[in-house]
Amino acid sequence: MAKVESLGVHTPVALSYLIKEGILPPEPKRELYQWETYVFSDSHGDVEEEVVATKHCVVWSQGSFIRNVYPFALEGEDVIQALLTTFPNARDERQDYEQTANGVVNGYNKNQGKSRQSVGQPPVKPAQTATQPSESATQAPSRALVVFLKTKVHVYYLQGSRHIVDLPFEIQRAFSAPRGCIIQRKPALTAALPPTPQVPAAPPNSFFSSQLQPTASFLQSPTRARGFGGSQPVRPSPLGGGSQAKLDALFQDVFGASGNGAEVDVTSLYSLTSPLSELGVLTYSLQHQKPRLAGKTQPGLAVEFETLDAAEEVVYVSSKDELDDGDRGRSSSLMLIVTANRELRSVTVWHAWYVEEKTLRSLFQQRAAQKAAKARRRSSFLSANMGTATGTATPAVRNRDATRDSLAVGSLRLPGDLIASQPAAPSSRKPTRQEEEAVMASQMDPDYQPAASQQNVRDSRRISSLNTDMRASQTAVNASFVGPVGRRNASFGGANDRKSFGHRKSRGSTPGSVFNHSLGPDDDLMELDSNGDFEAEESVESVIRHIRATFEAAGADSVFGSVDEGFRRELVLRKLHSFPISQRSAPRSMATSFRVATLKDSSSSPESDDHRLNVYVHDRATLELFSLKLMVKQRPLWPELAQSLRVEIPIVTWEANLGRCSDIVSLNDGRAHAVLLGGRGLILSTEVTELCPLPPPAPYRRYNTFDALPTHTGIDKDMGKNRTLHMFDLPQEFAYPGADGSFDEVDTQGVCHRRRLQLRPHEPYVAILLDVCQSVLPSQKAAHIRYAWCKAHAWLVQHSGGSAESASSAEFVALVAAMLAPIIALLDAKARAALNVSRLAAGKQKPTSSHAMGLSRQSQEAQLLGRSAWSWLERSQPTTSRLTSVSPSTRGQLDRRKDQLLPVAAALAVELVDSDVSGFSKEESTDSAARCAMRLMLGLHILREEHKLCSLSVIRDHNNALGAIVAQIGSWLGVDAWRSRLGSYYDLDGASEEQWAYVRSKPTLSPQLPVMDEPVGVFQWFEHALLQRSAESYPSLAVIAALDGRAPMSKSLTTAAKILTPRLCALSGMLAETSGLSASPAATVELMQKLGIYGDMLETLPEAVAAPFREAIVRCEQHPPTSWSSSLLQLVGREDLQMDGDRSPYVPAALQTGSHLARDLQTICHASDNSPHPRAKTREAGRLAICLEIFSEDRRLLDAVMILHYQHPHPQIGECPRQLDWTDAQHFEQQRRVMHLVALRMLSLPAGDGMVHFRCDTPLLTEKYSVPGFSSSCLMQPMGNFLTIDRTGMSEEKYGWAYFHAGVSAGVRISQNVKGIDTSWIAFNKPTDLTNRHAGLLLALGLGGHLRSLAKWLSFKYLTPKHTMTSVGLLLGLSASYLGTMDSLITRMLSVHITRMLPPGAAELNVSPITQTAGLMGIGLLYYNTQHRRMSEIMLSEIEYMEVEDPDSGPDPLRDESYRLAAGFALGLINIGKGRTLRGLHGMYLPERLLTVAVGPRPVHAVHVFDRATAGAIMAIALIYMKSGDRAIARKIDVPDTKVQFGHVRPDMLMLRAMARHIITWDNIVAQPKDLNHPQQSWIHANLPLSYKGQFREIQAANGRYPFRTSEVPFYNIVTGLAWALALKHAGSGNKDARDEVLTVLDLFYMISGGSIFYDAKLARTTVRRCIDVLALSAAMIMAGTGDLQTFRYLRRLHGRIDAETPYGSHLAAHMAIGMLFMGGGTYTLGTSDFAIASLMCAFYPLFPVDVHDNRVHLQAFRHFWIFAAEARCLVIENIDTRRPVKMPIVVTMRDGAVRSMMAPCLLPELDEIASVQTDDPAYWRVMLDFIGNPAHLSAFRKNQTVHVRRCPASEAHNNIFSAMLAALNDAQSSRSTTDVWQCVFNLPAVRELDKADIELILPPDLHSSMHTDERGTVVDDRLALRNAAGSGKRDTLWNLKVLFAWAERAKAEGDGRSRWLGNEVIEALKARIEARSRSLVGVTEE
Repeated sequence: MAKVESLGVHTPVALSYLIKEGILPPEPKRELYQWETYVFSDSHGDVEEEVVATKHCVVWSQGSFIRNVYPFALEGEDVIQALLTTFPNARDERQDYEQTANGVVNGYNKNQGKSRQSVGQPPVKPAQTATQPSESATQAPSRALVVFLKTKVHVYYLQGSRHIVDLPFEIQRAFSAPRGCIIQRKPALTAALPPTPQVPAAPPNSFFSSQLQPTASFLQSPTRARGFGGSQPVRPSPLGGGSQAKLDALFQDVFGASGNGAEVDVTSLYSLTSPLSELGVLTYSLQHQKPRLAGKTQPGLAVEFETLDAAEEVVYVSSKDELDDGDRGRSSSLMLIVTANRELRSVTVWHAWYVEEKTLRSLFQQRAAQKAAKARRRSSFLSANMGTATGTATPAVRNRDATRDSLAVGSLRLPGDLIASQPAAPSSRKPTRQEEEAVMASQMDPDYQPAASQQNVRDSRRISSLNTDMRASQTAVNASFVGPVGRRNASFGGANDRKSFGHRKSRGSTPGSVFNHSLGPDDDLMELDSNGDFEAEESVESVIRHIRATFEAAGADSVFGSVDEGFRRELVLRKLHSFPISQRSAPRSMATSFRVATLKDSSSSPESDDHRLNVYVHDRATLELFSLKLMVKQRPLWPELAQSLRVEIPIVTWEANLGRCSDIVSLNDGRAHAVLLGGRGLILSTEVTELCPLPPPAPYRRYNTFDALPTHTGIDKDMGKNRTLHMFDLPQEFAYPGADGSFDEVDTQGVCHRRRLQLRPHEPYVAILLDVCQSVLPSQKAAHIRYAWCKAHAWLVQHSGGSAESASSAEFVALVAAMLAPIIALLDAKARAALNVSRLAAGKQKPTSSHAMGLSRQSQEAQLLGRSAWSWLERSQPTTSRLTSVSPSTRGQLDRRKDQLLPVAAALAVELVDSDVSGFSKEESTDSAARCAMRLMLGLHILREEHKLCSLSVIRDHNNALGAIVAQIGSWLGVDAWRSRLGSYYDLDGASEEQWAYVRSKPTLSPQLPVMDEPVGVFQWFEHALLQRSAESYPSLAVIAALDGRAPMSKSLTTAAKILTPRLCALSGMLAETSGLSASPAATVELMQKLGIYGDMLETLPEAVAAPFREAIVRCEQHPPTSWSSSLLQLVGREDLQMDGDRSPYVPAALQTGSHLARDLQTICHASDNSPHPRAKTREAGRLAICLEIFSEDRRLLDAVMILHYQHPHPQIGECPRQLDWTDAQHFEQQRRVMHLVALRMLSLPAGDGMVHFRCDTPLLTEKYSVPGFSSSCLMQPMGNFLTIDRTGMSEEKYGWAYFHAGVSAGVRISQNVKGIDTSWIAFNKPTDLTNRHAGLLLALGLGGHLRSLAKWLSFKYLTPKHTMTSVGLLLGLSASYLGTMDSLITRMLSVHITRMLPPGAAELNVSPITQTAGLMGIGLLYYNTQHRRMSEIMLSEIEYMEVEDPDSGPDPLRDESYRLAAGFALGLINIGKGRTLRGLHGMYLPERLLTVAVGPRPVHAVHVFDRATAGAIMAIALIYMKSGDRAIARKIDVPDTKVQFGHVRPDMLMLRAMARHIITWDNIVAQPKDLNHPQQSWIHANLPLSYKGQFREIQAANGRYPFRTSEVPFYNIVTGLAWALALKHAGSGNKDARDEVLTVLDLFYMISGGSIFYDAKLARTTVRRCIDVLALSAAMIMAGTGDLQTFRYLRRLHGRIDAETPYGSHLAAHMAIGMLFMGGGTYTLGTSDFAIASLMCAFYPLFPVDVHDNRVHLQAFRHFWIFAAEARCLVIENIDTRRPVKMPIVVTMRDGAVRSMMAPCLLPELDEIASVQTDDPAYWRVMLDFIGNPAHLSAFRKNQTVHVRRCPASEAHNNIFSAMLAALNDAQSSRSTTDVWQCVFNLPAVRELDKADIELILPPDLHSSMHTDERGTVVDDRLALRNAAGSGKRDTLWNLKVLFAWAERAKAEGDGRSRWLGNEVIEALKARIEARSRSLVGVTEE
């Protein structure tokens, strides 16, 4: 029996709401709404959910509350069905959506990451191979409400998002599935057509049949086009389709079925796994053998897919994993589907699994991994030849004739791979006569096999698909679905001559054999014994091969497309079994005529890891119940791989007809499951065949008595909530199963009455004990424990006085009775006769637990008074009884006061066994009962000791009762040590005979215990391990369960034991691994993490047991190994060392808790002076705080921000003092002239402004991102007048590139780590009319890697208007986002914008030259570092292109210098740094051809071409041979040696050649220290040509009067080129020697002055100005991000130039230099990788534009490529408790051994040159970043440059006690306001003795410290607990102290003899207190 409760009439929660809103009438009929219930499990337990759907409204509710209402009145369609289900993660869905929207199927790009990967390598995302489950499988799914209308589906994610999916058909019904839902299509109703002529059916195996059946299979195949109503969309023929349609119609007329037979065969089952993907079709898979190749042990398998018959109707779908137990490791879910077929009169059970799409890369990776494994079985999929096929089921092509076409996927293969049915190479030889005869024989005889491929008959039957049908149904199958027939394939059976389930090509709906008995050797595919156990590894192996084949076929389909185009095979089915149904069945719909319930095993088996699952199918028409038993095996899908995905394989072991019942329903009560049979009882276990009967039906209640408030309208208040209703004999049906075992009984009137069955104990400790009993008992006995508990509990509930004599609850008494039932055979006859429940229940009252506890305490104190401090803990043999001096009357009173738990439970157990309803036999042997008793006794003892290790255990309060049970079992076994005799273990541990009444029985045998002859406490065991250094483990539940077992323990049993006793298992493992805790502290902590001993467990362990681990933690806390993971660092309390890269950005405390008011004048002034402007500029509080810490000594950052600020309404500042001879009009005119010059300077500001605010912003995704324009006001000093610039003259049309740079400046502010910058965000911010600012924003997003998530359709939408700026920004941005990927779609997009890449004969492009220039650079970025030969040839040809110019038309407008320079950069990027290894480019003569253009002689007729191509060739050579050290190339590209030769070279090319020469010989660039005595001894001076060696001295000697001469122009360019090369070598290094060299040259050029009236002087002056710009940029490159004051002074001077001779390009260079000097507010700098140097060369190309629109020499969009070189190297140290940055000294150790001392926050040197970084502040725990020893530190630092520190206690920060006390007092004084509040608390007696250092641990001095809210304990808590324990009299508490002292003695003898956790003084104080108590007790005894 089971406890049954009535919960009243059950109605939908939303019903009252729908009535009030007028959606439903007051008393709605059941037909007006749909009602579905669900059970959702979360951390708080099971929650019932309801979905109520009307025609135009859906309501979702949880519990008794409505969560959401979804109206559909405006949709114009009725709601068909609504359900709750789960979908994969939303991120994967969005990715799938973008791939679908793009309209491009590209397997390589589909799974690429969104962020740009490391430069130089293609972006790689971990592929989903066999060793890695897909993201959708590993990530938590998202729950959603799915509402089906007639033509669409609305998907509402419960988290908020919504999707709408169009339906191509109308649904009949939908089912929830583990991923999405299964949709049953509504049958199409078409008018009957007149019968058409048919070809007469041929006899089987005839020649005509074998020839025409493939065609028939095609006509009836689900892959042929059937129009919109067909199973897949029709794709129009590229040839027009007219003749094809006629041909199809002809075939249909001749061979088609009459009527609507074609529509009947259309598949009707589809899957929806994502609202952003297409529908998938349900297919079942067939497999057949391929000919076995010579030398192979097994033949290969080919897999085919067939759609289910349209007559199949779904009855049941697993909504979640059938074996979901929460801890099953990496395995796929078990999914079952049950279908019914009206035509074939069968019900079929299917095994279903999802297959994953794969990319081409993942397929190659999987193949490589399987080949590398070299295992016995290898996958032959995609093999190089069929010689590698060793039995793996792979798709293949039939090797017969070409007409045998089917749905096999074997035609899908990688290029170059060979298939078995095809020769290794194409051959044109004529087939031999033998081959022709073999082909003819194969066509005539389906059973024919070539001699080479024939195999043994037994071997041909060893591979079973387990999804074939019975031969009896072949005729019906062939009539419904004609498949391709050839020779009969190898039968899939076992080695014996067993009957097959049917022909391989049978339809999936074919019924199985009609039998209702257990499968025998003639019926099943494997041999089974009577218990259902079997050895069928060969059959299981064949199923694994079958599943593996479907996975591989799906992977091929996702890359190459499937044969049946249009289908997505997501769900594959395998037939398990078919039930025949009676002709009387299904008078209505087949789906509603059957009800299915499943039941899994509730306990782990000691012998096997397999699971058992029962499937029950109830025919509601005939009331018959069919049962199917499944054995579910877990196996690796790829056994040769160590980390293979594990799959569940269900095997049918037993089938039976269980008779008739009115209805069935599956019940769930927590982890307890059962199936209720109407009118018969409960099925509680898969192994128990007996039904658990139900008590007499309780009366129906009108209302739920557990509701606090009535939930129904119209309640009769006079009747009350206890009103009952009329009972019917039997309920009409069961419905709506819910949480906690609830369900509905529906009466004949359709009223739902809520019932609840209690299937499990509600008290936690009883549930734990029940699990222990099921774990340790044999499987036959364990299956009946819960069965017996349900009956005993129901009896006790009905007889409330049955347990009145015990202080325990009815659930606990019932559990004890269930425990004693299997061992009741140990009682003798006298004891059984004495057990009478009615007699024991009379005249006794329930004793109070407090009185029993009082007796126990008195007994313990009596023993304590007569013994020493520790002697009473040891067991001793008593000599006299404790009650000898008690009078008889007193003894009787004591007997009545004893708890009667054991007698009551024993009597109830006897009743259970004697009544024959418990499942335990009355004839149980004594030996069997003794074995069960031993297991129970040992298991309960282990559990009892386990919970002594947890201070928060729920069983600790019931330890005495549990001890009494153990003592009772020991008494029945006759084991004296386990009895409750005086002085025994349990007598002293709360189970004395004074407290508990025992059942006396004379033991009939005295068994020998295999473990623990006497009880061993956990404290005694741990003390022994400490003293003896023993590695002996404490017995576990798994060991007890495996007693007398022959097989090794199963993994599931071991896992269950670890869950029930985690602490004992962890401690045992620790002792075993460390040889009795003898390992080092670091090794101990690592093992703690491995064994699961985390902080939560340490907090609740007894102090003595936790002592060794606390000590190890303390010893590792100060200097933990740098290789530790985050979990280990968290375990030792060093979260500050975690380098996970995912920390949240710093938010100042003022923003968290409100502004903190400053009270001193200095702080107020500083805040008002500095805070507003940087806050307004950086927009990020975290960046602001860091920048203020970096530049805290002056205003340099504020000045730089103010200089570069250009946005409205901030005015620009100009200066125009009035001269004495000026009139007002002249003055005003001069001011206007200055204003225009200031406006020109303002147009160049955005490039530098973006650098200062680089990646500082996190935009709000729901708001438009603003791109500001330019300010139109100018403040004219010194008069303070405001002048307004004419807005019409500042339009985007006139200054387009300035606005483009403004857009880039706004875009580069966006952080690279921002999530959500995707297609929708970009489209949301897209202006109606394309603008230059938005074009710049696109470029900035691309440079940041955000355009990787841009949908391609939006890209085409941007490119269609041919807006030049937008095309440039988008093409470059996409290329940058797909850097180095060679993406084919981006390549095509770029190619259509480049004339050279069009095919011959293509039409001329209407694309601007600027766009084509950007396209060339885009190719270089897209093919970066790939050495692509074709692209290299194109770029080289564009550099060399010799056009034939028309004298009348002028030069070619396309191939100007800018275009050829872009080609040179692109060529260099494609082959960057590969000068010595130009693989793939042999025969191109690349260096020779480039040198010819760069330095070769100029033909007279091609001088103009060479002039425009020279720069591109030089830059290409510099990039290709960068850092190669090739002296030959460097010597050829170097500048000439004599002045005469300088006249033959364009002067600006000398600058490029000087730079290129030294970039090639990279290692020779070494900055020299500045020598005041010898200023000429610098690296720049040393590398000057000999003819210019003395030029420095001449200019310096002129004292600023050196004239401008054109003869010196080569010198100026060469010196500048050398300075540029020096800056590139030391970019971002902050090297002051290099900076001084560059600034020295800059000073030298400032000395050149004089008149520039003549043209000669003007040319020289222009060159000097350009060189000064390059030198300023060079100095800024070296000091990038440092804000160097000396460099800033030079740059401020350049900014102040306001004259007509300063062009736009000079302003642009100066402002870029200022921005670079303060890059990212001082948090970013430049790198020197190959790509970084190339980007800097392109961005800072020394020829700057003359005006805003100048792109003749260099495209201005390339100026922003410095982003590729930017690196975040600013080390920020943050207090982890306060979340505030702090200044702290650090020590940086370089890899060459050099040591640098720096003050953080600061910029670090190149990360690849650093060995380690260590903090150097004694007030904080030391933090060390070991970049060499732990590469994870380096990778994490690249992601997040914040290092967290934590203040250490004063005792750790200082070496002696005196200094530590002073530091503590100082901190206490600084936080006096905090400690004063708690001063009264620390005056309490319990904490009065705490010193200042201890108080600091409890109350840190910082008000904002997170330790104020930290719930973790400190050592102070342990000290107080131990101090309190020293005065306790409890046994376990004193044992705790004894173990602590044992550990202290051992720790004192080892190491430094010091306890760093507690301190030696604390332990000595505890010992002294125990000794004092001992002396006082001895004194009392003597008195």
